[in-house]
Amino acid sequence: MDIDMKKYTAILLGLLAAFALQAQPEAVFNKLIKQYTWNSDGSMTYHYRKEVKLNTHMAFNQLYGETFIIYNKEFQTLRINECYTRQADGTIVKAPDNAFNEVLPAFAVDAPAYNHLTEMVITHTGLEIGATIYLDYTLTTGVGYYPFLDVAETLEEHAPVTECEVSITMPADDKLTCGISGVDSKEPTTHTENDMTTYTWQFRNLPAIPLESHRASEAVPMLFASNAGGENGIAWLSAMKVRPADCARLVDKLLQGITSPVDRANAIQRFVVNNISTVNLPVLLSADIREPSVVLSSAYGTPAEKAALMASMLLAANLDAQILAAFPIHAMPIAVGALTDIRVRTGGRFLSPVRMDAPDPALRATRDQFWLTGDDGVNMVQIVKRSARLACSAQITLGKDEATVEGTVTDSEDPAAKPDFTGKTPLQSSAGYTVYTLPAPRHQGLDAWRLTLGSTRTQPYELPYALTETCDYTIDLGGRELKTLPFRKEWSGAAGKICLSLQRDGNKVTVHREIELTHPVISPEAYADLRALILLWQDDAYRTLILKDK
Repeated sequence: MDIDMKKYTAILLGLLAAFALQAQPEAVFNKLIKQYTWNSDGSMTYHYRKEVKLNTHMAFNQLYGETFIIYNKEFQTLRINECYTRQADGTIVKAPDNAFNEVLPAFAVDAPAYNHLTEMVITHTGLEIGATIYLDYTLTTGVGYYPFLDVAETLEEHAPVTECEVSITMPADDKLTCGISGVDSKEPTTHTENDMTTYTWQFRNLPAIPLESHRASEAVPMLFASNAGGENGIAWLSAMKVRPADCARLVDKLLQGITSPVDRANAIQRFVVNNISTVNLPVLLSADIREPSVVLSSAYGTPAEKAALMASMLLAANLDAQILAAFPIHAMPIAVGALTDIRVRTGGRFLSPVRMDAPDPALRATRDQFWLTGDDGVNMVQIVKRSARLACSAQITLGKDEATVEGTVTDSEDPAAKPDFTGKTPLQSSAGYTVYTLPAPRHQGLDAWRLTLGSTRTQPYELPYALTETCDYTIDLGGRELKTLPFRKEWSGAAGKICLSLQRDGNKVTVHREIELTHPVISPEAYADLRALILLWQDDAYRTLILKDK
């Protein structure tokens, strides 16, 4: 009996130890320090330090085995202060010289103007379970590179952070504008010495980034700071170069025979989107925004450079053009590093310089703030919020071996949209029965979003935008008998409402499907309602017909 008890106790302790091991995070940031020092001459120093304990093989094989630092060698100097690993038994393994390798950042591969940018790849050595990585470096930026202090610092990692410190040091006479979103925080402590004031924020036990998709940006812990009166984004927008004369000859040739202002604007947008490659360069990593003539001759540009080019071309075509920048509504002060979108307004429309099918900014009016260039400078503008509407209609004829679908689609976001669900599809019969699934838009509407829906939620869930979608079907059964019973299913909740119905009239069947998602951001408390709505919409029981062959 005693032997059996010991055996069971050993097994139980082993299981508890295994569960404890599985419950621990892949890694833990024991310490994370980020220090900004802005000098009176406009130079800046950034000091970074991390201490990361590794708990699993995945932590060092896939997550934290390397560190990547992108910088501009023409203006910045990188110095590695410390880089070593303390193994589980206390052995120190210093990073050898060949652990530091410079490569070209991926986004600059096809952009020669940015080939001077460097990505330092640091390979950490001596890694094992229980080891701790120590990395400390300083990045010094020369005078004239940054026009202002611009901080948009994410305060979380993919692993928990035990101790996090962010500090900003600047001349005592300068005013710091700062704000924090997504996390509760006290006011920073301040210390003044040698005419420099240091503002320090301390955070403890920050959780890891949740493993939840479609997380709303407002839930991400962020620190924003500026020494430009909180208007970094305005100053940056004001400095954008618009040069209509640089584009006049090209515009005249491009628009030959096109007279409608809308068509002329569309032709210019197509040229910029399709003929000028997009370089997704971090906004403040380049010293300035290149001239439109240079962007044209190089045939590539950042979204901001392409916006300036598009505005220049529109003005050269005697059309109105103003550049619009969007920032998260919670980004206060307005940090350029938090830029979410850039457009050109012309004729009351907001054209994207990087894609033809970009959603209207009005769909994000509750989530973004908008700033627009004009003759009187840069000003904040209000865009009236709205939701998207998609209406589909299909006439379906069921033949002996195939279904013929004709239909129309009306999309508020694409007036020229055409149905992608029409045509002929084969029908397969089994044991005298046919199961027919109603066609639906593949590239528009709710089904095209391909949402993932976990059973529970701790973070706000962000949809692309609020949406009302309707699909109406008229089905000619041909020689088949409908076995699906008529139904009418209605449901509403905090996230929206849904109506699904099927009726039969002789040899005709009509199906109506309608869903309304009223809010683009869903709180965790309302998530169950959202999930119920979407699962109903996706339920095959309400989008398939059971037919008996005759």
